[in-house]
Amino acid sequence: MKVVAARAEVLDLGESLLNEIELTTEGVVQVTGAGVFDDDERLMPRISDFLSERAATDLLSIKSVKTYGHNLGYILEYLKSRPDFRSTERDEAFVEAGTHVFREYFKLLLEDQDLEGNTARNRDATLMSFMGNYLCKSVDGRAPFRASNPYDHGLLTPAPKAKLIKGCDTEELMALIEASPYERERCLLQFIFDAGLRRSEVEFVTLQNVLDALKFSRAQFISQDDLPPLHVDYCPIYINGSKGRGNEKKARYSIVSRATLQRIKRYHDSILYRTYSRKYGKATDTPAFFNTEGEAFSPRAVSSLLERLSERAILTSKLSRPVSPHKLRHGNAYAILSSPDLGADYMERLTIAQKSLGHAHFSTTEKYNQIAMDLHRKMMDDNAITVTRAQEMEALIQKTWLRIRPADRK
Repeated sequence: MKVVAARAEVLDLGESLLNEIELTTEGVVQVTGAGVFDDDERLMPRISDFLSERAATDLLSIKSVKTYGHNLGYILEYLKSRPDFRSTERDEAFVEAGTHVFREYFKLLLEDQDLEGNTARNRDATLMSFMGNYLCKSVDGRAPFRASNPYDHGLLTPAPKAKLIKGCDTEELMALIEASPYERERCLLQFIFDAGLRRSEVEFVTLQNVLDALKFSRAQFISQDDLPPLHVDYCPIYINGSKGRGNEKKARYSIVSRATLQRIKRYHDSILYRTYSRKYGKATDTPAFFNTEGEAFSPRAVSSLLERLSERAILTSKLSRPVSPHKLRHGNAYAILSSPDLGADYMERLTIAQKSLGHAHFSTTEKYNQIAMDLHRKMMDDNAITVTRAQEMEALIQKTWLRIRPADRK
């Protein structure tokens, strides 16, 4: 199956094939919608209409529209493989199939194909939306396409079992950093970990965001007692996020250690960074990190960097498994939960993690309640020698910082 989706994409139809016989359309138009095609390039009308409606009303991001399209395509391929639906037109099998057929499909995924419970649940939820919001729904006087809804009694798959989230710890982060010979990349890796970034958020972090956080780091906090002023170990940094419905950006403030900000400042003071930043007019438009071409890091470039460095570290036996960008984000959550200076107790730290990671719902952050036993012992042992997250970041810099020389191009 092939899935195509766009929102407000500008197309020039002046040279369209539709005009070969006679002038059918001309000019520039904005296109919003989705199309799902089989291997013979035939449009699946029911699925495409449903997804186009979701895209047009901003109920789903374009990324989610594509995910829904692929999920429904997988289910349709199964339906068409059955003798009873092999001769059905396009995607009419969704209209004709009984509830037992869909139950058999999900049983096949979970028991025979040993698919992850979360993946099966995701497809189940997609089909539920397709049924409830389109096939079994009367719209503008149109009768429903289906008389019965397979989801009248809820989802068809069992709730997936909670899995232990394995985030990247500071030792794995150091192995990744040491696998890169470039301070530019080392600095970026530490920042992703320390700020809990999604890979899609890296390109939206600007020089101004870093400057504002550095300004906060220079503030002195004075108590009512005759104690010397305190410098904070953590600073808020504005993250113009990229994840949300309708492709809108969900901005938030994350917390990052002062040590990491100082490492970024040294990178920004280098001739390498200043050379690339000259083509940008304002600090609000200047990326905080540049790739080898002097452009902002795309999500794919961030993933490629982690894949490349993971492979090097595994070959030298410094890593036992690949580390993805999201594992760095998970590592940030555990670093907050285990840092004794962030909150008076575990629940306070969990709340800080929720705000810093940008989770809209506390239930999303609660998945970190499934924690590794070594971390649990570390948090529960009052006599254990613990270091703060800020101290870990400072130690990491002392061990891995590289000078950026004028001749460096990377």
